[in-house]
Amino acid sequence: MVGHEKTNPYSPYDFETANKRYVETTFDGSFTIVGARSRCGIITCCDARCIPEHFYEMKENEAFVIRNGGGRTASEDVIRTLTLIQILSEIKELKIIHHTDCGSLAFNDEEIREVIATNDPNVPGGPWKPEALAWAESMAFQPFKVGKGETILQGIEKSIIQDAAYLKAHPLIKASIKITGWLYDLETGKVTQVV
Repeated sequence: MVGHEKTNPYSPYDFETANKRYVETTFDGSFTIVGARSRCGIITCCDARCIPEHFYEMKENEAFVIRNGGGRTASEDVIRTLTLIQILSEIKELKIIHHTDCGSLAFNDEEIREVIATNDPNVPGGPWKPEALAWAESMAFQPFKVGKGETILQGIEKSIIQDAAYLKAHPLIKASIKITGWLYDLETGKVTQVV
């Protein structure tokens, strides 16, 4: 099986009502000036349990957050976004944050391509579009790799170190930017520096 064995059941969320309540009770327009106050960027996972705005208790305009599957940095879109931010504002630090129990531990590229190739019409959401496999075959999904003799935690920490090294070496990331790597523990809420 690819992915987690259990997921939350579907529960619709009323985004429009929530935004209306936000506008009426919380929004004050005080953060309309561009540029994160901390001059810090966070690259983290898109997992709905991994929310740096919560575990760092950040308000609006404190830091910018880039999210993707696994919080991986070796992605054209991550580099594109960081390049634009360096031009439009200033970055003093980039924090890479991966987390425990990440879905990126639960697959490899071949398994993802196999799921798409099988194209089971009975899976949630229905079948893939006809051209999906060609796209999947051209992509790297960047799972966390746990080596022989490594613990899962060591595999996650290794991915953090790899992602930090990738950014440090990339020509479009300025040498003046401090790059750090962190692990968020979903069971304790604690964020621990790895690199």
